[in-house]
Formats: sequence, structure tokens, C-alpha cells
Amino acid sequence: MAKPKFIDTEVIREIRSMYGSNGCTQQQLAKSFGLSQSTICKIVNNYIHKTNTNITMSGEAQVKVGYNHGD
Repeated sequence: MAKPKFIDTEVIREIRSMYGSNGCTQQQLAKSFGLSQSTICKIVNNYIHKTNTNITMSGEAQVKVGYNHGD
């Protein structure tokens, strides 16, 4: 799989936000941000530019909770 060009984390957040809340299509986002629709698809489905979903808690009983999707 080819790696997409560097995309700023703020742009990633904006793409995910617009896709989730504004009802923008992947094609509309691709045109707006100058990316391919397949790259937008991979971003919104967390296949690339993954967000860190690991949560680490500390205390007497240290617990680590993690979730991996698409690995």
C-alpha cells in the first residue's frame, strides 16, 4: 500500500469532523482538500493517520485499556 503524502493533524481532525457532523461526502472532502477519495476513506475509517485510542490509568491497580481497529 502506498503511503499518502504528509497531512497535518489539524487537517485530519477537520476532515473527520466535517465527515461526521456536516454530512459531507468523501468525494466532496477529497475535492476540498486536494486528496483522493480513497485517502479520505482511509482517514475517516481510521486506517491511516490513526488516532491514539490507548488510555492509561494509574493508581494502586494500574490498568491499560486499548482498542485497535483495522490492524
